[in-house]
Amino acid sequence: MPINKKTFCVAPWYGVHLGSDKKLSPCCKYKQSEYEYTRMEEYFHSDPLNNLRQDLMNGVKNPNCSVCWKDEEKGGDSQRLISNRTIAGETGARLFDQIKNPKLSNIKSFDLTLGNLCNLKCVMCKPNYSSQLLAEAVLNPDLKSIYDKEYHQKDFDWPKNDDFVEWCNKYLPQAIHIKFAGGEPFIVPWIHDVVERIPDEQKKKCILHFTTNLTVLNDKMFECFRKFKEVWISVSVEGVEATHEYLRYGHSWSLIAEHMSRIENMAIDNLILKINHVVQSPSYHSIIPMTKFFDEKKLMIYPILLSRPSHFHLSALTETAKQQFLNSTASYAGFNKKFIDFVRVASQEHIAQDTSLTKMCVQHLSRLDKVRKNSHKDIIPAENISL
Repeated sequence: MPINKKTFCVAPWYGVHLGSDKKLSPCCKYKQSEYEYTRMEEYFHSDPLNNLRQDLMNGVKNPNCSVCWKDEEKGGDSQRLISNRTIAGETGARLFDQIKNPKLSNIKSFDLTLGNLCNLKCVMCKPNYSSQLLAEAVLNPDLKSIYDKEYHQKDFDWPKNDDFVEWCNKYLPQAIHIKFAGGEPFIVPWIHDVVERIPDEQKKKCILHFTTNLTVLNDKMFECFRKFKEVWISVSVEGVEATHEYLRYGHSWSLIAEHMSRIENMAIDNLILKINHVVQSPSYHSIIPMTKFFDEKKLMIYPILLSRPSHFHLSALTETAKQQFLNSTASYAGFNKKFIDFVRVASQEHIAQDTSLTKMCVQHLSRLDKVRKNSHKDIIPAENISL
């Protein structure tokens, strides 16, 4: 049974992603999904998934995986490559047996977006990932036009249902990798109970991964983390101080610093703390001070280049702002050199300003400012988004 390594991906055999719309797919980058989590068995043996498996084995670049193909064409580390590195060798099941006869019991990686329950209103986010943003849009109809469609909270409340908790209790004990995202996973009421119910012997084989704004720390859950093989905490940070507080509205810089110190003092040897930063026009000016802050703490920053909404892309920035960044970081060789190099390459690739995006960016921020009684002009240097 030949495998074409140029396209092969283990995710359709060993992984499941659950989106905020409660739809199942092989991974978070997969474009098309029609099966809800209640149809797990049907999904796993469905024609669309079997067709995808055949394409990936036979060297066919399935269009639903276009994000990975584009990342790899640019020389990037795609989700396909990451899955093949991190899942394939740890499954405990023979690859060819699973390829020949896929079994649900062999699924080892679960990437779960737990609805949109969140306690922040991040500027670049959408209501399908934040219940607070959705509530804000409902109360202020003028904001609805800045989002791509109308959202309804009832469509994102499904993680509260007992049947989903039962689904987790049924499947997660077999996992070697579980990622929880949201919303904000640490404020989901049942999350600790589900994690705790994973058998201790399986915990020793399993990596937990949380993407969090770190507004909340559950000491009881963190104590449970010691039983797992590893725990990755990816903290979402947008610049420092007032910039972070503006972009991740509802947060405070002092709280995030306090919680990082608390985690450090817990001395959990198997816990890996890292920083996720969305590279975007509204927080671009704060990248250098943020990098200095995390360099001193020896914490790695991982970049996510924002593409949606398009008007927050780096193309909305003035060429002057990007050239100043390039000049300022030309000799940088610090702890987060890979991060800075990523931002430098992105800045060079998108050095030209698209003033239509700049205008849309200012309009978006101004509408939020009107509702929140603050001002992006106090945060973003005028020369960064001037027309």
